[in-house]
Amino acid sequence: MNAPVLSKNRRILIVDDNHQIHDDFRKILCQIDSPSQLDADEAELFGTSPASAVVEGYELDSAYQGRDALALVEGSLRKGLPYALAFVDVRMPPGWDGIETVARLWPVDPNLQIVICTAYSDYSWDQMIEKLGLNDRLLILKKPFDNVEVRQLASALCEKWNLAHQAQQRLDEVERLVKARTRQLEESQLELETARTSAEEANLAKSTFLANMSHEIRTPMTAILGFTELLATDGDINIAPQRRREYLDTIRRNSEQLIVIINDILDLSKIEAGRMTIDIAPCNPIQVISDVERLVRVKAENAGIRFAIDYVGEFPEFIKTDSTRLAQVLINLIGNAIKFTSDGSVEVTVQLNTDRHPPMLQFDIVDTGIGMTERQVSKLFRPFTQADSSTTRRFGGTGLGLTISKRFAEMLGGYITVVRSEPGSGTHFRAAVATGTLEGVEFRMADDLLEETNSPLQQQEVQEIPTLEACRILLAEDGVDNQRLIARFLQQAGADVQIVGNGMLAVDAAMDAMNEGSAFDVVLMDMQMPVLSGYDATRKLRESGYAHPIIALTANAMVGDRQKCLDAGCNDFVSKPINRTMLLERIRSSIHSLDSSSGLIVGNLEPQ
Repeated sequence: MNAPVLSKNRRILIVDDNHQIHDDFRKILCQIDSPSQLDADEAELFGTSPASAVVEGYELDSAYQGRDALALVEGSLRKGLPYALAFVDVRMPPGWDGIETVARLWPVDPNLQIVICTAYSDYSWDQMIEKLGLNDRLLILKKPFDNVEVRQLASALCEKWNLAHQAQQRLDEVERLVKARTRQLEESQLELETARTSAEEANLAKSTFLANMSHEIRTPMTAILGFTELLATDGDINIAPQRRREYLDTIRRNSEQLIVIINDILDLSKIEAGRMTIDIAPCNPIQVISDVERLVRVKAENAGIRFAIDYVGEFPEFIKTDSTRLAQVLINLIGNAIKFTSDGSVEVTVQLNTDRHPPMLQFDIVDTGIGMTERQVSKLFRPFTQADSSTTRRFGGTGLGLTISKRFAEMLGGYITVVRSEPGSGTHFRAAVATGTLEGVEFRMADDLLEETNSPLQQQEVQEIPTLEACRILLAEDGVDNQRLIARFLQQAGADVQIVGNGMLAVDAAMDAMNEGSAFDVVLMDMQMPVLSGYDATRKLRESGYAHPIIALTANAMVGDRQKCLDAGCNDFVSKPINRTMLLERIRSSIHSLDSSSGLIVGNLEPQ
């Protein structure tokens, strides 16, 4: 029902073929009555003006036939100004009579109240009820009618219409509020259901990831512990050198696999915390790709599949990116393609995409492996989630590599996406990284660029282990096995090593040596020790004026651990497990920094 514009509806429709009847209704309902003679006499006696009896005003419309009445009712509803009441004459020749007119009006406006004006000459009351039904909106006004009766009917029925309309409005508002509240409850229920489903999926993913991670960690640990035990037992029966080498190679290979898993977890932790940094510097892109190719080609050959890299067009002599992170992205993507391809090939196409700004170095990695469904692709880059957990048992892996690679690619101004993948038909990955500005950079063919640059990885392979001849080093470490291992590394490099087992002893030994004029060249400080931690020991030394290099040794390699060591006063940071070459290089670098300056030099190398 359309709401009336008037605050109170007093609109009445008169339906009668007699024009005089219309005039009579207007006189009764719309005109002001003249004062009675008694009122006039009273006014004259008291010297006042006689009061007129004002009848409540109504808005009247006239219809002289039933069809006209129907048109007016329809028009009033379209305008939002419905009638509250209609006085309808029964006899209206030659068209519809009053009863038929009412029967036509009510389907259009069921709320219209009707007063039938009749002398019962055409229809009896029972006949009217039979045709129109017993209804609280139907009343009879018997002709000839009385003015007061007309006014009472008009007033009472208009008031009844307004009260009913107000009640309906309130009911509509209540229904609207109920529907809105119901909708809110349904939405809340849906949100709760979605959240519950997400939580269950996250919990399942977490459980699957932890089970997978446990498997991935325990597998290399089993090999490490098992072959270590074989070395110990077989050693008593004069183990052959070749077999000893096989055992050691197995232990080393599984240890490196374990480090990769740990590094993946640490990298993701840094990325999620927003603490992962990149080092943008000029590098030869073809050389980076060549280094990656040399590493992954061995995997492809072992898997018995064809592997090829195709360079399309010319390439800049250098681009500005983080070569280490770029290599990590490529190793992950190509390594994954090789791992999931048991037959066929893995092909990589490299080209410079200059259609984008800045330009992009683009990589397309296409394999003929197991492929993925759309659902598997949608979960591919979620942390702790593999495309299909069942593949873990077949192919291994933590499920972190692609997530980390995608984040690195984005940090390098690029992206990783799946161009195409079909179960049983392989996958096409595309990765890209920004090159930085290439203005003034010379472009060459890939083969030319490879010939002119020596591989950093090759240089690393042939690099000799640094020596520390005549260096005096204080090793503060509470773990007996670590004491023996690190001391052996240092002694093999030619260093003189003194070992202490806690932070307090480290402070005493370092200060005594300095006061005697024979300070240690370097203090290697484990950060987690009894009596006095490495952090507190370092602070205590710095507060006492100790200015010689202190390098932190710690198994804590999470986000912020390196900075925590530097804040305590350490010059540099080396994470466990210890890489011998790196440790010796850091020691040599710290000694060199002290020799070339007059004050304390704090290192700024990234933790490994």
